[in-house]
Amino acid sequence: MSTSVPLRARRAAPLSRTQGRSKVMIVAGALFLVTSAVNLQMPLYTVYAGMDGHGTSVVTIVFSFYVTGLLPVLIFLGGISDRLGRRRAIFLALALAIGATLIVSLKPGLATLVIARILQGIAVGLCAGAGTAFLSELLPGPKAPERAAVYVAAMTSFGFGSGALFTGAALFFQETLTPISYFIHMFLSFSCLLALFLVPESRTHSLSPRMRLPHFPAGILFYGSAVAVAWAVAGMVIAVVPAELARHGLIAWSGLALFLVCGAGMLCQPLARKMDARQAVRLGLVLVPAGYALLAVGAWLGMVALVLVGSALAGAACYGFTYLGGLTGISAIAGTNRASAISGYFLFAYLGFSLPVALSGLIADALGLSTALLLFGIAVLIAHLALWFVEVPGWEERG
Repeated sequence: MSTSVPLRARRAAPLSRTQGRSKVMIVAGALFLVTSAVNLQMPLYTVYAGMDGHGTSVVTIVFSFYVTGLLPVLIFLGGISDRLGRRRAIFLALALAIGATLIVSLKPGLATLVIARILQGIAVGLCAGAGTAFLSELLPGPKAPERAAVYVAAMTSFGFGSGALFTGAALFFQETLTPISYFIHMFLSFSCLLALFLVPESRTHSLSPRMRLPHFPAGILFYGSAVAVAWAVAGMVIAVVPAELARHGLIAWSGLALFLVCGAGMLCQPLARKMDARQAVRLGLVLVPAGYALLAVGAWLGMVALVLVGSALAGAACYGFTYLGGLTGISAIAGTNRASAISGYFLFAYLGFSLPVALSGLIADALGLSTALLLFGIAVLIAHLALWFVEVPGWEERG
């Protein structure tokens, strides 16, 4: 009779409370660094495009190459960490993020930015589901999935905004194509890469398929569509609004605008945690269009105060109520398919993050940037009105 351990799962030995906390912080730090790498070059997008004489549409298309790397990973490899291992997936994601920053540092320009965006997309795709699942396994107690969602929402929200803020701040002191923020980020990322060796592999499933499609549980249409529209607003702040600010000589403020989108969301996450998932998302349906209206008008008029207030208001939902509400809702209903279900949720999010922005860039070149901002705002309002009346299947049972 065989006495071998079943192939379905292999767990590391239990960790003490102190050990567990340090391991959680290393994994959370890796998620922060991967996501902060994504927007590290954002304040220089228009500068890199201008070097080759390109306009807004090229900037938004290059921006969307991020999804070229990310979508295949989310669609086909969303549960790869079940087979590869959580730590290995996050390690690979961090290594790719370092490589993306390195190639832009060595040769800044649109060509290397395209390669970097693809690598950044692959990196985020690898750690999107793996990070949430890994933290769920490292954290103690029956509410570990909900706590893991909070960690992921906080770290990724802060990360997406911090990269742009670091570079924006560096540009205030030195106008350069390779700001010091690039090199500081690579140093911190490499340090975290080494620290990951201190984290034991939490779970692997040797019989899990290498290719695994995302899991779409009941309720993902509501949560996924809401985060898609919300993140489309964040994408506009990254790719299109800086061009309008540059027209008024305010390009250095674009990093702060994005940080407020993400930072305000992170500050609102403690309040979002006290609400059930559906209520948090519905509050976001009100805040996103209101915030976008203010930042679009501010960008059009060259009024920095309006841009910053609108960014903060929209961000309260984009990375606060809508994002955390949806992430918590999906984590609660995913069951044993958590890694692939989270990948399905992020699939919605990143489709919204990129495709509407690319379309807006084409409209901007054809009809003008102000018209593109207006049409996008109308689309956001219509989408949120429609989502307000969507019922969430099974929500009553979840309480």
